[in-house]
Amino acid sequence: MLIRTHMEELKERTNEVLYETYRTQKLALSDGTEVDGAGSPLSKFEEEKIAHEAKMAKMESEMKAVFQQKVAEKESKLKQSEDELYQRHREMKEQLEKQRLELEEKKKRLESGRPGTPEKAKKAKGLFK
Repeated sequence: MLIRTHMEELKERTNEVLYETYRTQKLALSDGTEVDGAGSPLSKFEEEKIAHEAKMAKMESEMKAVFQQKVAEKESKLKQSEDELYQRHREMKEQLEKQRLELEEKKKRLESGRPGTPEKAKKAKGLFK
């Protein structure tokens, strides 16, 4: 029974020593180059970091492009609205000037067509005629 217990301890100890030796050798050899198809965790992390940064840069450029497109659309809509307002302002100004000229023309016709006021004409036709 004593041999059996010591044999199990020997197996466990050998397993631990062999595993730890193997692990330390692999860590020492993995300085960034791939060993047995497994890359170094540090190199994998760097690769993932570079890929993530590239993805973020691409997304940022796409977002900037969309933002610039939306800004350009808004600017064109505002420019169109501004042009429409200026056109409406010009039309209203021209209409107002036309009305002013028509009123001045009416005023001149009324003043020139009337020799005197009606009150003076009635007084002249009155009792002392």
